[in-house]
Amino acid sequence: MSAYQDALKFLSDLETYGIKLGLEQVSELFSKVGNPQEKLCFIHVAGTNGKGSVCAMLSSCLKAAGFKTGFYSSPHLVSARERFRINGKAISEKELASLVLKLKPHVEEMKSAGKCPTFFEVTTVLAGMHFAKEKADFVVWETGMGGRFDATNIVTPVASVITGIGIDHTAYLGSTEAKIAFEKAGIIKPGVPVFCGKLSRNAMDVVRKKARESGSVIISPEKDLGNIKLSLKGEIQRENARLVLSILSWLASESELDMEKAAKGFSTTKWLARFQILKDGSILDGSHNPQAVSVLVSNARKYFPGEKFSVMFGCLADKDSSSVLEILDKVADEFIFVPIKGSRKSLSPDELEKICRRVSDKPVKKAQSVGKALDMDHGKRFLITGSLYLAGQVLSEYFTEEEIVDI
Repeated sequence: MSAYQDALKFLSDLETYGIKLGLEQVSELFSKVGNPQEKLCFIHVAGTNGKGSVCAMLSSCLKAAGFKTGFYSSPHLVSARERFRINGKAISEKELASLVLKLKPHVEEMKSAGKCPTFFEVTTVLAGMHFAKEKADFVVWETGMGGRFDATNIVTPVASVITGIGIDHTAYLGSTEAKIAFEKAGIIKPGVPVFCGKLSRNAMDVVRKKARESGSVIISPEKDLGNIKLSLKGEIQRENARLVLSILSWLASESELDMEKAAKGFSTTKWLARFQILKDGSILDGSHNPQAVSVLVSNARKYFPGEKFSVMFGCLADKDSSSVLEILDKVADEFIFVPIKGSRKSLSPDELEKICRRVSDKPVKKAQSVGKALDMDHGKRFLITGSLYLAGQVLSEYFTEEEIVDI
């Protein structure tokens, strides 16, 4: 087994420790490698939906402005290497293996003491090590889940960003917008400006309270994109871009960022599985909650007016699949249910069919794999959605790993 395969197995084995919110373990692990995060300039981004797209645009624009830009994201679509990018290029297999080798003894030491770090805590520390070693000028730092007790919250950023608040991850973050907003507002640090996307009144009240307590100014999205051209499709991406533009404008006032150069990054942003049109005309989107799927349906109607779709769907077991399928029913000609591979528990095609029968009378097909689903006869264009994990499996059927990991 190669050093890289050894590293992947080590990381994969950590997934058995699941999700553990809190900062104690990640803080200890960072300290064991010299706190590399303290050398870096972070832009910390949280939000139920849109945070990946905002991070991708921001990373692309900072790169266009001439800054060496790290980008830590999750989950990955096909390879753990995607989580650690500099100027859009994923970490090499050799470098990832080297970093894991350095970190592994410290993880084993903590494990022996009965406090083994989780997969996400370890990748967060690996990201800090990688970006510090490469001397990144900026790091675009995406939260994993929530904010207050997310491992990424170990840093003190130059800017905090909350893209939007919706209902998701309720078992960990709470079941109301106000509770979820409280968790995400946890990334706000004393005196650090907060950039907010479109929030409901309830969510905004929570964020304002936290910002007031922290002495942090709230900055709203720019009202107009002017002549800026976007590579990402859909009105929601225009909203995301206005938020990014407000961050760039603030950075330009605080540093030597050239806005004209930075703005060129909007047209070169690459972010897969976000209303992505594949080479055969299929639509691929990683939406996995009712709010995001509603946006997907709106985009599908706008770009393909009057069309109905063969909806290929798979989702994790903790998602609101009934509400999502009810929304998708509006544009579905039929449903094709597929399983999702991996360690996270997903709903089987049989389980999805039972849920679907309660909200839709559209025909249902079931496939044993994504590959078999793609080979099925289907009368309409595929609309593939329900999970970023599913999106990764689909992308692997169309592209090589290198075509996916580098953006």
